[in-house]
Amino acid sequence: MQELACLSILLYGGVVLASEMSEPERIPLFMTPSLPHLSDLMIYYAKDLTICGALLKLFKDYAENFVAMLTRDQSLELFSASASLLKHYSEHHIKNRVVHKRSEAIEDMFEEEQNYNDVLCAIQLLILLGTKDFTIICSTSTSTSAGIETGQITDVIFFGLQQLLPLMTQGLLHFPTLCQHYFSLVGFMVETYPEKLCRLPYDLFNSLLDSLLFGISHMDPFVAKSSLHGLAALAREHLRTQALALHLSMKNDIFDNCNYRLINEVIFQPIIWDRLEPAGNALLVLIALDVQRFIGLVNTISQQFGSDDKQRRLHAAFEILIQPEILAKVGAEGKEGRFVRYQFKSDFNKFVRDVHSFLILK
Repeated sequence: MQELACLSILLYGGVVLASEMSEPERIPLFMTPSLPHLSDLMIYYAKDLTICGALLKLFKDYAENFVAMLTRDQSLELFSASASLLKHYSEHHIKNRVVHKRSEAIEDMFEEEQNYNDVLCAIQLLILLGTKDFTIICSTSTSTSAGIETGQITDVIFFGLQQLLPLMTQGLLHFPTLCQHYFSLVGFMVETYPEKLCRLPYDLFNSLLDSLLFGISHMDPFVAKSSLHGLAALAREHLRTQALALHLSMKNDIFDNCNYRLINEVIFQPIIWDRLEPAGNALLVLIALDVQRFIGLVNTISQQFGSDDKQRRLHAAFEILIQPEILAKVGAEGKEGRFVRYQFKSDFNKFVRDVHSFLILK
């Protein structure tokens, strides 16, 4: 039975790759009735990694190649079937997945990354479900059937991300392709729905934050910028609504750690130049959360440098950067908010050039 199931999935997979055929709209007409049945295969074969991966790739390829030409009803069917597929996949597979230690050999790394193509396909499918066009089509109702609320689509993407979070912090972020797609998904979710991510249970939120802090110093500028934007979005949501008050009551140095790693692993490093603006934006909001606490952290950081001259110059640079009248308006909207960000951007650029002149340049 497993062989027949696998063969059937592969045959369907061949069909969805024929998007450039004459009259390609015939393929959605053929595929739509089969989607719920294909999704249900995950219930019975979730433990079989080959079938798991083939199903996820099938749905991902179908969404990728045909989402632009689907009717609203066909989009709704794809959404419902995809939601069911991801639900059964996560329940039976991701939570029990063991990520093996990464090998240093290039050949072994490539082979190992192939073993996690199912995770990559799950991430790509979630990204496709979150595209603007798909969301608009699904949320538009007609006289024949009701649409799906945008919130329902968001909930499915959010649910899928929750299942992936524990896994991504254990090793998969070391694989370039997976890493890029993961941060594409996380960047979209954090910037668009920061309030949802702030309400994650502490362990899951900590996994999310760990992955963002991993990403801020990544050699890939896309990963770094996505991580910095995400970090800034979480801090901004807390500044606006105190959304992380519960998590801070459990671990009150969450933002201290963010500041420490941002300064030491990004701002004080040569990599800062390809992520200068997002790093400055993240630092601005993090400082504004608690200026006095940040000043205390600066005192701790300055002690890393044995030279009294370096400590003095570092303190002087931070004194110029930390302007209370600017930081007090970080949460402002409109023209005032834009002015604050513009002013800090200019001050931050000068700050980085100054501290690099005596911390990095010899």
